[in-house]
Amino acid sequence: MTAPDEAAGESRPADAPSTNGSPAVGRERRASDGPPPVIRPAAPEDLAAIMAIERASFPTDAWSEPMMADELSGAHGHYLVAERGGEVIGYGGLRALAGASDGDIQTIALAAAARGAGLGRSLLRALIAEADARRVREVFLEVRADNDAARTLYASEGFEEIGTRPHYYQPDDVDAIVMKIDVPRWRRRDTVGSGASA
Repeated sequence: MTAPDEAAGESRPADAPSTNGSPAVGRERRASDGPPPVIRPAAPEDLAAIMAIERASFPTDAWSEPMMADELSGAHGHYLVAERGGEVIGYGGLRALAGASDGDIQTIALAAAARGAGLGRSLLRALIAEADARRVREVFLEVRADNDAARTLYASEGFEEIGTRPHYYQPDDVDAIVMKIDVPRWRRRDTVGSGASA
């Protein structure tokens, strides 16, 4: 559900390169060009832009438009978009039932032109922070075993590999690596890091 190359949920890291070499969604430009991106809650009118990124990022196993619409409107989800100059360039989603102690990062994906500038990490951190606000103690995700960039990003934020789901990503027949983060530990580490740099 995820897809980065800095990271995207199957868990699909957002900055992960497209496996089919498809061109960037939107205009071709460097990730650092233009105004800084803004991360905001996703709205129903973002669906078309989200689906364009979804299909480009996950060409063999993209969610359908009705599935994504359900995710965006679901009572237990929290979806964000990254926007630059009015253009949606990434998105991510968390699912956490009310009162539950665990949650799942459903997906993170970025337009190809937006990768490599830390935006996948920003979305990931915003989703973990939302899990923390919901008093979730553990967040899980799955990531393709062949997505080294995403696995590295997740590990750098404190996710640990806890298992494998063989042949999870079809039709590519790629295993999923299951990862988990302890949210209170992440918060303490983040607070210490912020205090040290302030």
